[in-house]
Amino acid sequence: MNALRPVGWRATWLVILLSLFLSACGGDSSSHSGGDPTPPDTGNGDNGGDGDGGGDDGGDGDGDGDGGNTRQSFTVAVIPDTQKYARYSQERYTVQTQWIADHYQDENIKFTLHLGDVVDRARESYEWSNAREAMQILESNPETPYSVLAGNHDVLNSGQWDDQRDLSAEPFLQHFPASLQAANFSTFKGTDSTGFNSYHIFETDGQAFLVLALDWRSSDQTIAWAQDVLDQHPDLPAILTTHQLLNIAADGETAIFTPEHGAPLWEKLIRSNDQIFLTFNGHHHGEAMMVGKNDYGRDVVMVVVDYQSGFWGGNGMMQLVTFDYSDDELDFISYSPWVAAIDEASRQPQDELSRWEFSVPMDFEQRFSNMNQGEGVVAPGSIEGTQAYWILDSDHQLTATDNSVKFMDASGNGNTMTLVSYNNAEGNDPQGALSDFFQVTADAPPFGYATGSAAFMGNNAIGGYYLTTDGPGLTFEKSGAGQPGYLPQYTIEAVVRLPEDWTPGSNQWSGILNHQPGITRVCNYHSVSCSGSDASLGLNVSSLKEFQWVSTSQNGKGQDNWSWEVSNEYWYHIAMVNDGERVQMYVDGSLVMRTGVDEQQGLLVEPGQPWSIGVNSWQGNPSNLFAGDIAEIRINNRALGRDEWLYNQR
Repeated sequence: MNALRPVGWRATWLVILLSLFLSACGGDSSSHSGGDPTPPDTGNGDNGGDGDGGGDDGGDGDGDGDGGNTRQSFTVAVIPDTQKYARYSQERYTVQTQWIADHYQDENIKFTLHLGDVVDRARESYEWSNAREAMQILESNPETPYSVLAGNHDVLNSGQWDDQRDLSAEPFLQHFPASLQAANFSTFKGTDSTGFNSYHIFETDGQAFLVLALDWRSSDQTIAWAQDVLDQHPDLPAILTTHQLLNIAADGETAIFTPEHGAPLWEKLIRSNDQIFLTFNGHHHGEAMMVGKNDYGRDVVMVVVDYQSGFWGGNGMMQLVTFDYSDDELDFISYSPWVAAIDEASRQPQDELSRWEFSVPMDFEQRFSNMNQGEGVVAPGSIEGTQAYWILDSDHQLTATDNSVKFMDASGNGNTMTLVSYNNAEGNDPQGALSDFFQVTADAPPFGYATGSAAFMGNNAIGGYYLTTDGPGLTFEKSGAGQPGYLPQYTIEAVVRLPEDWTPGSNQWSGILNHQPGITRVCNYHSVSCSGSDASLGLNVSSLKEFQWVSTSQNGKGQDNWSWEVSNEYWYHIAMVNDGERVQMYVDGSLVMRTGVDEQQGLLVEPGQPWSIGVNSWQGNPSNLFAGDIAEIRINNRALGRDEWLYNQR
């Protein structure tokens, strides 16, 4: 997760106007039960929004990023669950929308997002009337557009998916039909066939943004509709809103995906669409934030915020998100215009003006460029000719909802590595927690681009884990036999460290980088006269603790390359450089003795067959787990000069 930095909110709140508005609201209203339109003079001990980790109680732009920025910062307003206001205290709801209407110019508020649970009881007409009265304040001005979606309290049967409902009977569609938004806001672009899902496009300072407002229970039909909308607008940064995506863990701070709705939305829609950079949801009481890595290795900022369990259903607390182009960050603050209208001396402890103030760095120009193309993920070390580049640190670890571990290919060529298990000597899965066998740590080498490394802690007796990919981007050129999988020249680098307790009995002949099919198979595939049961290509650690390079080339299988016996607890840079005639191994910049003996014309592989990190192979099957730390592995189609090696990047 990106580091959060506290920021100062720059707005000047106009309390007098709000006070005048509240006075005009008058006395009792049918919108609340036992409440008062003026702030109460006693508290009930509720602090107004601490998360409890539980579910809902009633139901089931663009900046330059280079310091020369000319775009104007702007704000998006977020209204989380208003159900308690619609039922008990319409005044607090109305104050929120009136504040936006009064301040959209001085705060440069370009759009408002409602996160659902508009009402508490879908069958109570007065709650819908109260909600409509509040939202009509925004509808009266085409400059204050909003999106709205249905939460579980807004539908007749919260257990149904959005494509299973009797649309003619649903109150949400009667009170917030597509025709209403279309008549009020030019930003409104349409709904799906159910009417429960809609999208808007708003523009500010020459940058357009797409807003997807998805239902409480988005069906596969809805996800397909949303995908179509994104496909029609591939260049627009997208904000996704729904009622339930993230929950809050028992610690009250950590955001986690909800299994029934959030995880499928991430897996089926968000992670594979690079243009979705920001999401909001309510439903779960409290506040939390997660920065996920999508399939392109770029950040998706995801926020859950819901204050309905707090004092008076949230006491008017809403959220403001400023796109700060001058500092390249998103600034968040939760703010209550209801409390702002109370004289400071009269506020009770539960009258909280603001909370949850933080910033998330975001280079808007970089984030919004080349979306869905993979180019945005290219790391600084992905130089000309890079075919695959794995940096095994947390910055390059993709977000998965099933706790699986994946690492992006920092070359942008899509060779994502996924962690898989390796059975122990008895043929069983490794016994114990994943962290006993594999960890991503902040321990980084003194050279290269990694900010951490992956620690592999298994062996063949106890089992363990390794990373693997079918290498869709590693097809290379055609060999003499006309088959893809020939690399005439190359430089392959690895940055590794062996552990203090390394022993040959546990990890001899283990693999750092491996192309799984055996020598015989690859030779036959390319019609080359050679054979063997070893991996056709592999960087290994021998029984004598030497680095070994095995490769199959256009002219057959030559002699392997060997280092000296290396040390424990020391970061090494290994480079295999092939100029089209011979491959030579370098360790920490020094040419090793046993290298470049035979002519070896590039290398041969079989496209589509697995590439692995952290395991060797024998006769085409995974064999011999690596123990130690791996920070970076890079494959390039050139014989790189020394100045280009990872070893010389510090």
